[in-house]
Amino acid sequence: MNLIDEIEVSYFRSFYKFKIRHLSDLNVIFGKNDSGKSNVIRAISLFFSGKPDHVQNFDFNTDFCDNRLHESEASEDVRKFLYVKVTFNTPKSYQPSLGRGFYVKRQWTVSRGQDYHEEISNSIPSNKRHIVTRLLNKIRFIYVPAIKDISIFEMLLSNIHETLANAPEFETAVEGFSTQVQNLTNAMFTTLPRDVSSNTKIGAPTQMNQLFKTLDFETLGDGETNPKSLTRQRGDGIKARHIPELLKYISDNDSYDYHIWGFEEPENSLDFVAAQSEAARLLSLAKEDRVQVFMTTHSPSFYLLEGASISRFYVTKDEKKQSVVLQGRDLEKLDIQQAIGEGFYLPAVAEALRGVAEIQARAKAAEKKIGLLKDELQAITTPVILTEGRTDARILLTAWDKLHGGQPPFRIRSCDTGGENAGSGNGGAQSLAICLKGIASDHPHTVIGLFDYDEAGIREYKLDRNFVEAEIGGQSVKKSMHGKSYAVLLPAPVFRDECKQYKNLPIEYLFRDEHLATEIEGKKLVLKRKQATAKVGDEIIKRELDDVTHFKDVGAEKADFADVIVPTFSPQAFDSFNAIFEIISYIINYENDSNAQH
Repeated sequence: MNLIDEIEVSYFRSFYKFKIRHLSDLNVIFGKNDSGKSNVIRAISLFFSGKPDHVQNFDFNTDFCDNRLHESEASEDVRKFLYVKVTFNTPKSYQPSLGRGFYVKRQWTVSRGQDYHEEISNSIPSNKRHIVTRLLNKIRFIYVPAIKDISIFEMLLSNIHETLANAPEFETAVEGFSTQVQNLTNAMFTTLPRDVSSNTKIGAPTQMNQLFKTLDFETLGDGETNPKSLTRQRGDGIKARHIPELLKYISDNDSYDYHIWGFEEPENSLDFVAAQSEAARLLSLAKEDRVQVFMTTHSPSFYLLEGASISRFYVTKDEKKQSVVLQGRDLEKLDIQQAIGEGFYLPAVAEALRGVAEIQARAKAAEKKIGLLKDELQAITTPVILTEGRTDARILLTAWDKLHGGQPPFRIRSCDTGGENAGSGNGGAQSLAICLKGIASDHPHTVIGLFDYDEAGIREYKLDRNFVEAEIGGQSVKKSMHGKSYAVLLPAPVFRDECKQYKNLPIEYLFRDEHLATEIEGKKLVLKRKQATAKVGDEIIKRELDDVTHFKDVGAEKADFADVIVPTFSPQAFDSFNAIFEIISYIINYENDSNAQH
């Protein structure tokens, strides 16, 4: 629900002035500790409930901005006041009376104490302002602090009582409870003299909200036979996961039409997986018709949420130690290095986790396709050379034909599960590693994985503890314990020593630069210069590296290079591929000799 469109605050706590615009269903407020992000939630709480949080009453001297206080002490002309102004998107049923949007401004002064002066949009005529009040009375704000102790559950249980209080079934249950208590205790006062009382009995409870605060929840985990108290026996993480569901129940069943949740750090006490699930759950709740959520966070799981239903706001402090908010285009300009320079690491951590999540997603997709690939490999009766990408396999086949003629005595097969032009940069190295790890001890033939000598290839070449380093034919290779799968890094020719030094040797670089520059009918391999990045002061400086091959990346035109250009090269252009075929031959002979000995 997108009920609130804009919030403007002046002279409240750490904020001198701020305005957050274009609010969404879920509004994520992030920043380092003591940046003032919780004061955004407290300002909303002050507007709706008259106090900055669920327990602390409004106190002007406490809640007034320090910098504004210093200004007022230095000049009698500076007034002491603070205000919260909320601009609403008018719900459809109210639009005939209130228009598409309106604002309500509530202002507190040092002399008025907890009372405030209310100002409503000039566009709302005086004879319709009672409709604004009616709408505001239909909005419920619930504040959930960062520390989820037992008092939070007491507060929520009290709200649940309020939700149930007017239900006929609840009234009947309370009456039945009172009647049964009276029946069981009717003899208690029979001996009391009539001049004291003619009919004393236990009455129905009048403070049911207090009774509800003493209630608890019983939970039963997987495999458990005895239920446990949620608030007294369960861990903080389990307790925290229940809070959104309690809030949803209240929002679905109470008498209010609209609900605003101010949720501080919902990730507290949650592990990474639970935080991921909680983030998705809160987003789904915020998309419903009755709830709008404002939340502070330090968690990458919430920071990384994206979509049309989400707005993000970064709270930091300026040189005057006043809280300021970055949003919209200003937030888009926030560079990871700049945030780190301010001592705030969440964007950097989130970016790293985003990469991990993408790798995991690609790995899962690759594993499904690799299952089919392993079935195919099982049916092949000759040794198999697996490459990272499809173009790698095509270049290798062409190289064999140019150097030896015809088809090789082994199969050359790509394990690339990406697109037609995908290589190690698109997960080919990872797919290759997964496939090699999946080769079973009863596999009918040898499988040799050929990794590019680049960062991805070198990383995945490490494989796992089921592979050991071995020297075969004077070359270092990785050999599986059962001897059915091997891994080889692309050998670097002498003219590519720099590529090896900088770990930037894809199979295309086994050709010399004059071959890489070949163009046929407008088709050529494009090499893109790498950039170096450094932070100088508050500026991020990016510079292209030298115009040399070892500082370049292969572009997306590698398919044209493999299919159109490489076949035109003379056999001499493929001399660097001899080293690959030699190590392949050594490994196959080594495996055959091992089998013969057994």
